[in-house]
Amino acid sequence: MGNLCSKRKRSDSGSIKSEGSAAGKKTQPTTETLPNHSQDLKGQNGQSQGNGDGAAGTSSVSTDPASTSTAPKGAALQRGRIMTEEPSISGDSTSLQSPTGVGAGGGGDTAHPFALPPEMKKQTDNVQNLMLGRLSRTKPVAKGRKITLYVCVSFSQDFRLEKGKLHTEVYPKLREHCSNQGYELHIIDLHWKTELEDKEDHQFPELCLEELRREQDVSYVIPVLFLSNSLGASLLPKTVEQQDFEMALKNVGDPESRKLLEKWYTLDSHSQPPCFRLKPISTHFPNIASDNESEKQGAINEWHSVKEQILGVMLRVFTTELRDTYLTTVIEQEIHNSIFMSRETGKRTVWVNRVFTHLQAGQDAESSSPIENEKDRRLQSLHNELKSQLVADHILRLLVKWQEGGLSLTSTEHCQYLDELSKQLSSQLRGIIDEIIEEDKTKAMWKTWYGVDGRLCSELNQQNIFCQQSAKCSLPIENVVSSIKQYVSSDKTYPLVVHGETGSGKTGLLSRVVQQCGSWLPDAFIIFRFVGVTPESRSLVQILRTIVSQLGFLLKGRSYWIPHNVQWYKKELYKLITAATSPSPSLLLIIDGLDELSPLDIAELNWLSEPLPPRVRMILSCSEGTSVFQFLKTNLKQDGAFLALSPLTQQAAECLLTASILQYSHSVDSEVQKRLCARVKPCSLPLYIKILAWLSSMDVQGLVDLNGVTDVKTAIGGLFEFLEKSFGKQKVEQLMALVCASRYGLCDSELLDLLAQSPIFCSSVTFLDWAPASLFLAQICKSLGPFLEWSLAGNSLVIRCRDRLLFDLAKEKYLNPSQEKKIRKEMIDYFEGNIRNKKKGRDLNKSTSSSNRHHRRELEEIPYQQLRLNGTIKTACLCNLDWLLDKLQTSSVYSVIEDIAFEAQGDTTKLDSDLSLLLKLLELSASALQHDGRQLLGQLYGRLLPVFKNESAEVSSSWSSKCPLMKSIFLKLGKPSIPNFLPVSSSVLHSPIHLDDSSCAVKSLENLWDLCEGPLYFDELIRFKVGNQFSISLSTSKEEVVVWDVYGEKPVRTLRGVFNPNSLKVIDETRVVILCGRELQLFNLDDGSFVCKLKGVMNQKMPFFGLHDEQHLVALSRNRMYVNLINMETGDCVTTFKVGEDRFLNSLIVSENGKILVCGDETQKPFPLLVWDLTSRKLLYDLRIPHHEFLTNLAAITKEGHFVCCVCREVDDPGPNFIVVYDLQSGTLFKKWKPGYSTLAISISAQGGCVINALEDNRILVWDLVTGACKYSLSKHTAPANMLRLDYKGSRCLSCDSTGRDRTICLWDLTNGSLLALFTPDTAFSACEVTNDGLGIMIGLRGKSDISTLLYKTKISGDSEQAQETFGKEDNQGKVTDLKSPT
Repeated sequence: MGNLCSKRKRSDSGSIKSEGSAAGKKTQPTTETLPNHSQDLKGQNGQSQGNGDGAAGTSSVSTDPASTSTAPKGAALQRGRIMTEEPSISGDSTSLQSPTGVGAGGGGDTAHPFALPPEMKKQTDNVQNLMLGRLSRTKPVAKGRKITLYVCVSFSQDFRLEKGKLHTEVYPKLREHCSNQGYELHIIDLHWKTELEDKEDHQFPELCLEELRREQDVSYVIPVLFLSNSLGASLLPKTVEQQDFEMALKNVGDPESRKLLEKWYTLDSHSQPPCFRLKPISTHFPNIASDNESEKQGAINEWHSVKEQILGVMLRVFTTELRDTYLTTVIEQEIHNSIFMSRETGKRTVWVNRVFTHLQAGQDAESSSPIENEKDRRLQSLHNELKSQLVADHILRLLVKWQEGGLSLTSTEHCQYLDELSKQLSSQLRGIIDEIIEEDKTKAMWKTWYGVDGRLCSELNQQNIFCQQSAKCSLPIENVVSSIKQYVSSDKTYPLVVHGETGSGKTGLLSRVVQQCGSWLPDAFIIFRFVGVTPESRSLVQILRTIVSQLGFLLKGRSYWIPHNVQWYKKELYKLITAATSPSPSLLLIIDGLDELSPLDIAELNWLSEPLPPRVRMILSCSEGTSVFQFLKTNLKQDGAFLALSPLTQQAAECLLTASILQYSHSVDSEVQKRLCARVKPCSLPLYIKILAWLSSMDVQGLVDLNGVTDVKTAIGGLFEFLEKSFGKQKVEQLMALVCASRYGLCDSELLDLLAQSPIFCSSVTFLDWAPASLFLAQICKSLGPFLEWSLAGNSLVIRCRDRLLFDLAKEKYLNPSQEKKIRKEMIDYFEGNIRNKKKGRDLNKSTSSSNRHHRRELEEIPYQQLRLNGTIKTACLCNLDWLLDKLQTSSVYSVIEDIAFEAQGDTTKLDSDLSLLLKLLELSASALQHDGRQLLGQLYGRLLPVFKNESAEVSSSWSSKCPLMKSIFLKLGKPSIPNFLPVSSSVLHSPIHLDDSSCAVKSLENLWDLCEGPLYFDELIRFKVGNQFSISLSTSKEEVVVWDVYGEKPVRTLRGVFNPNSLKVIDETRVVILCGRELQLFNLDDGSFVCKLKGVMNQKMPFFGLHDEQHLVALSRNRMYVNLINMETGDCVTTFKVGEDRFLNSLIVSENGKILVCGDETQKPFPLLVWDLTSRKLLYDLRIPHHEFLTNLAAITKEGHFVCCVCREVDDPGPNFIVVYDLQSGTLFKKWKPGYSTLAISISAQGGCVINALEDNRILVWDLVTGACKYSLSKHTAPANMLRLDYKGSRCLSCDSTGRDRTICLWDLTNGSLLALFTPDTAFSACEVTNDGLGIMIGLRGKSDISTLLYKTKISGDSEQAQETFGKEDNQGKVTDLKSPT
């Protein structure tokens, strides 16, 4: 079936030997290879709900029974198996000394014909190519957050009790463990006592291997192997290469044996190479398909007898090599296709090897027949191979006493054995799972790096996978591609619309265009979207959001605040594409499947009629006869704006049909081909051809009469008829109804849970009554292979219909009104955990954790189902603050906005006042809430302040009467249910009132990114040594120093006309020393007076200074050869500190108590650190590390001067820098830490006993100053933090990125490593500081001349008022002093 990954060459998928090919002997595949014809027109991740054109080709996934061949063993296996690592999806790894990271960038080396922003240059080559739309250079990443336990068993009845323990005790606990970390744990066990297993033909192993391959593509597979002293039933080879079979006939000897082989094997000359195929059992035993159980069982018994005879003949005539190649069992094939094909899979395999004791002589011996002797030989070889490949701890060899009848739950000893097995399985599997999760998080490819959104990269990855697979079509469309190339190379100023019937191949065509336009336009940004491929591409607003975000990163290197609605995105998209044309690169925008948009979205496409800027081209596609096609016809009047995709000729249709049959059946029967070719005359659409070819490969018994199949709809109807006749109408109806009723689709484990609860999937024969549901799910996925797909919804891989037309017909057929209510109620009960009579092993405990995967799925599905059942979710969900907070923390803000759109039935203009206001608030806060939903309370509070606490009582009263529910929510925000930053005023955020006001400054901006690059009013914010209410701001451009009332966000003293202020140090309650140009001057901020100027001139590039006490400071001299100690009362230099001649200092830091001075020396090689005692005025230490140099601009010292930490790097080593800590009481190197990534900011706290450093990979690490261990790894930023600020006690740390790549401000508790609160303002900031008590944040926003304040509030402290303080004399309150004024 469809999946999220491209079908790439890999070592852990497929068997070594293709059909009819002897391992180690033949290298040709048995499938005939035609150039591209047998490839898919839709990708493995493509969503048919894109536009229905996904059916234009054949499936990208090998789902034909013949594609899963038998596995070789022994010598042939040794030669055939290539032990390779699984393809890595990792970023850079961290060093052994570092805590586990979350991945890495790397800085791409690919040369581009245009300049990229610095943030984009920091990305890996893969991310750069992904963002640029370079399809051929991008390596897609397939695996999702899914782990699969695949159970391999030699015989279902042999290990039924052990498997029961795995399913009912081990799996549920492990599943909950995975879910709590955001991962799905699925278990696949097809080995049950069923008719399929009993037949001992190739249907069962093919099903097992297909299901195994299906999971290997998108999940981390953990084989759980139950193997002791039996391999199970031997199978006849499905195919034998012609030369091998003819050699067997030649050597068979007796005529009866020859006749037997010729009776059951027939030559397939169409296969490459030619082979002999095993005939279906029904050929000679038609009762095998009888409805009469007695007749059926008789046919099975006869088949078993014949099979044993044929095996005996083959055993005689085949060489050892051919035996290893052709004579296998199911478990051998499973082991080969999983464990032996991938070293990584082998490392995480668990083998349960049960050994019976107290066996009487001969009791464990099998019969001495040649077949059993051969199986014993292979079993011993397999045991030896497993022991050499598996981790020793993963081999669970358990002894248990034998008793007649085997294991029994009535035996105490046997129960103890089962309990011990359960314990060991749980321990080993949990360890393996934890390693997988840690590796997956560490090596995550699409992580956010330097502000470039990892979630956007994940979306582009899904689009890329879909496009790469869709481009593998080989329709005769060269003339259409040529026309598109001409358009792309022209100077046309209008879009090109490609149109055709549904299923005519438009998606395949545009995928080919995306693939080739990189060579057509090497200097272009290529941005493409396939509508409906992911939840993020199902609506116009989401498509525009990701396009604007992608262009923003390519042009500006960062994201910026934009209200999440179509109007704003349309405006910004036009601004961006205009900016992209001057002077280069050019831009090609491709959107496929516009007809999948809602009617209201289509009405928003009027901007497409506007002329495109120069060097910008746009290609669109839609189906003919749709509303969007008529809309475009009406609005695009230019000649040449429309390009029709003509129907296939009869010859081309037959060619495509042949290629499709070859892919699905691996052979073309001339009679079948002739019959099917006649069926393509009335309809030549690729989707129709695809269904015909698939039905011919699956419906070998002729269950469907193709005479009535004349178009796509009847072909889909024939497909449904085949499923119902094969597996039962009720079962097919139940599964299809569940898939069609879901919001995005359902996960494997969810589908199995839901099916297991239905009586129609239960059996009294199997050890676990719901086991047939597991078998049915695998069968239906195999039978619907090309028409189902994996889709990434949030972090979950879900199954859904690939083609929109198939989905619509399935919904019409299986989700009728009477069935719909029942199915939706079942889904609500399931996700709420209210299912009665839960099946043991298929229940999942309800969780409310925001990191729990099942809880996220619950919050996505339940509102959707409730809305479809009840018609509204306003009171229960949308206006429920607790529900909103829960969903935003667990899921996505865009999912909540979609919920509101569902409530409005797509037309948000019809929402009532409460929901309309809520929608506007979420649109304004979308980027912040997508970063972290915990901000909801602070974001709502700040934006609603002008609404419900407006200076105009009339305005507040009007809003209160219109929006009573939102007013009640606002009243709760003052006492937030979870800790939050609450803005003191609305200055930090935009309000709905702002955007409704036509005079608003936001609307007058040329570009919204100007909000991040606006005027800079604050170069520095400095707090006073004591108190919390007042702080100081310094503005170089305005030549202004201001004392602010932090809680009131108003100035209380203003000092203007300060000449070129660059830096400021607080001396006491009112006095400060300011670096004015290259001079140090003292001021009294209370009365605004100039006190004195200190003697001397500072160095122009390194004007460093610090306070010794309230009367003295130290400053780097003009020539940087010594440090001056200056008396601030007289302005005179008291003394100097100098190490020697020609020693140039490049840094200066002083401990807060003023006793210790540390400077860097750039003259000596490598750079040393010089430490002085300012009290005794002596040089204490000259600290050096051979072959290393200190980066003294990244250094910090404790308040009392006992420790200094500094970033260091190895000379001539381009690798990451690292951290050293010196004990200044002894002058010894105290600690040395190598985090694996370079440090960009550092701080130290003796009170907190820790060093804090901000890394290039966005993490912040907290190191224990005593033990040297990394206490906490703090992750929340989307770009490296370059600013760390500690509160007075050193127990809380503010972190932020002042460059604007990440606008989020975080406050951390260093005592436990928790995130106290975070906040994302709409605009970038230039300065930020935390109050002494750690309860307030002062922000200097770009473009705003007043500071903004955030107060840390909890439910308890919400009503408490801040203690009021005073600054200076009351008479000077609000005083403004202009130093340049003559007075």
